[in-house]
Amino acid sequence: MRLFFTYLVIALLVIGCKQESPSPAEDAFPETPFLIEQGEITYNGSPVTYNGVNALQTFGLSDPAIMNEWGIEIVREFIGNLREQPIEEDAILASNGNWYHGLQKIVDQNRANGKVTILCPFGWVNEAGEQTLFTGLNPSEQSFYSEYKTKMRAIAAHFRDQPDVWIEVWNEPYSWNNQHGYTHSLWLSDMKDMVTNLRSVSGFYNVILVPGNEQGQAEDAILAEGNKLLNDQHNLLFDLHAYEKWLIDQSTEEITDRINALKSEGFAIVFGEVGVINASGLMQVDHFLTAAQTTNTSTLAWLWNKNSGDQNALLNDNGAANNNENNNWGNTFKNFLAQ
Repeated sequence: MRLFFTYLVIALLVIGCKQESPSPAEDAFPETPFLIEQGEITYNGSPVTYNGVNALQTFGLSDPAIMNEWGIEIVREFIGNLREQPIEEDAILASNGNWYHGLQKIVDQNRANGKVTILCPFGWVNEAGEQTLFTGLNPSEQSFYSEYKTKMRAIAAHFRDQPDVWIEVWNEPYSWNNQHGYTHSLWLSDMKDMVTNLRSVSGFYNVILVPGNEQGQAEDAILAEGNKLLNDQHNLLFDLHAYEKWLIDQSTEEITDRINALKSEGFAIVFGEVGVINASGLMQVDHFLTAAQTTNTSTLAWLWNKNSGDQNALLNDNGAANNNENNNWGNTFKNFLAQ
């Protein structure tokens, strides 16, 4: 009997140890082709830099031959009506009178031409057809925030087995001058909630993009609170937008120092937008692009669109580089892509 109890105690101890020590597979973030490691984007373990454009293919697919000619490697896709945006369905006529094409078809064309896709929500359209653009807003304070989270989980669930599809949580949040109740604590709370929302989808390990503060232009929140976000999450890429706060009164050396300050803290970054026109008017970009190139920082232009009258459009009405009163923006970025 004494021997029986000895075996019983040993068995219980073994079971208890197994329960208290999860296997490494349960703890580890699974290997995927695209990983953010040590402050860098990696593909199959090697650091990579992807340069590309923002596109409006939810309104209709672009000609892939022109994108290939320009050497575009990554495309950030505009989702202006998150609520009604079809994921795998064909094009739909939405409540605001616009046709929207399914995300899967956009991804399929990008993938067939060797491009990574970033899906980014830019706006919400209510049932009355009224659009609210996300830029400048405090995410968690919006009346549609719960519905936003539900739709974002649906997108994550659909693309969880497609690692070349990355998802950004929100386009350009918070006031440009840190007003309207903004704090770095709010940034951290919102980003944690939106990232956790996507990671709550079983099997979703894709790269997630997290924007900075001040309508996405500032790195202050990332430097102040970013490590707290990285402590809890994996595969996060921080997105900054290069307009006034990067292009005006900033030398190439100063921009380089700002980029290196982020990278030295272990933050992987991408410039998800750079353009020549914003609220302050026409701006020069050459000094910024030089800094982006020398620091091997992935950079995406705003905007891949055929519109001679839009100074930010990279293409004119005929599909050639748009250099119409925009500091030769079309040729400037095309040359950057060719470097």
